[in-house]
Amino acid sequence: MSKLYIFAIGGSGSRVLRSLTMLLANGVNCGNDIVPMIIDPDYSNGDLVRTVDLMRLYNQIHSKLQFTNHCQNKFFSTKIEAFNDGDYMLPLVGTSGITFENYIELNTMSRENQAFMRMLFSNANLSSDMNVGFKGNPNIGSVVLNQFTNSSIFKNFETDFVQGDKIFIISSIFGGTGASGFPLLLKTLRTSTNTALSEAPIGAVTLLPYFNLKVNEDSSIKADSFVTKAKAALNYYEKNVTGNNTLDDMYYLGDNFSSEGYENCDGGGDQINKAHIVELLAALSVIDFNAKEVIRPITTSFHEFGLDKDAAQTVTFNDFGYSTQDLLKRSMSQFAFMASYLNNRDIEHRLSQKWAKERNQLLGRSFFTSQFYRLLENFKNLYNEWLTELEENRMGFKPFLADKNVSDVLEKVDGYKPKYSFVPFVKKSYDLIDERLGKNLARIQGNTEAPQTFMELFYITTNELCAEKLNM
Repeated sequence: MSKLYIFAIGGSGSRVLRSLTMLLANGVNCGNDIVPMIIDPDYSNGDLVRTVDLMRLYNQIHSKLQFTNHCQNKFFSTKIEAFNDGDYMLPLVGTSGITFENYIELNTMSRENQAFMRMLFSNANLSSDMNVGFKGNPNIGSVVLNQFTNSSIFKNFETDFVQGDKIFIISSIFGGTGASGFPLLLKTLRTSTNTALSEAPIGAVTLLPYFNLKVNEDSSIKADSFVTKAKAALNYYEKNVTGNNTLDDMYYLGDNFSSEGYENCDGGGDQINKAHIVELLAALSVIDFNAKEVIRPITTSFHEFGLDKDAAQTVTFNDFGYSTQDLLKRSMSQFAFMASYLNNRDIEHRLSQKWAKERNQLLGRSFFTSQFYRLLENFKNLYNEWLTELEENRMGFKPFLADKNVSDVLEKVDGYKPKYSFVPFVKKSYDLIDERLGKNLARIQGNTEAPQTFMELFYITTNELCAEKLNM
């Protein structure tokens, strides 16, 4: 299968990968195996760490399932391939524990060159700690990021890249790492000696300012400079990125960021931002690009995203256009129904149901204490956390109502009401799910392994209910 290599640059890149991983877990179809390659000098960045941990967890679940033509389950179906021994990182050498001044070996330069460097870089730039990235300074990033192409991992990527593979680049335009890394990376790819790579379809999403930061006098990052930096970078991109047609598709995303800001820190483990709808939409741009048939050479195509109708503070499925709804609402609803069932029906209840009793050796108590189920439970909890962050952010995305606020789990999709017949005593909510699980069990061969049986059963059942009761 062809591969989609995703270069995720800086903290925003990792956050978009997090949303993409959640969508792939829901069964949103990407079409190809994806190979994430994160470029970020701040290895301890909280957003980066939790994204890498999430992708590892995803792959552990994926590896225990099968996805053949005979399988219906789409949950966790896309392979997320680890290119660099499981950490998904393109390493930067020599940035740990030193300042930028020491990195460029300023003291070894001639007096004239030192003076020139001090004209280009402020004292704050020169004394900047490289451990936590470039702190919103693309002038520093453009120097340091020149070196990642010399790594053995990048060279292996160049060698492995073949005709039919694609590339997508995720970056922000209002910081330091993304704004400087994107043009450097694109130029490197287009000048590769591997013809398959230099002529490959390349798409990119550039994130304009979409969040605010609280005022922190101790931080070198100031939110009031975001727009100015974005304008300067756009001017450069117009001539050196999109203006020379080296890029096939460019996606722009941003949001009014006047709302209450995130905690302002220079990086490290404390930099953990709530999931944002812009990151979710950026993840959709990856899927949109991968579905395109790109024939080079062409002029750059530009894409923006708009809602189908105005939303005040919170977006639901119905605020999206039809194509976005079709891509998201059924897959996300299916996964949400499975998660709600597992949250609200304990093990003893499950074991008393027909679907568990008929295949007790597979779906009995031992399954719910198995490694696979613990992995799934862990992912489910992280998924619920991600949804909560999206809901609480501004602009918020809240496609589902809280379980405690609905009497029927099928009512949790905001804007949708389940349709039932008028037959007396018709089963609803979790009782209906249990009934359908019991009926659908016969559609799965008896010799199917427990993880596969469980995921097939829940996928078939939730898919059926979305179609029949919610007309999705």
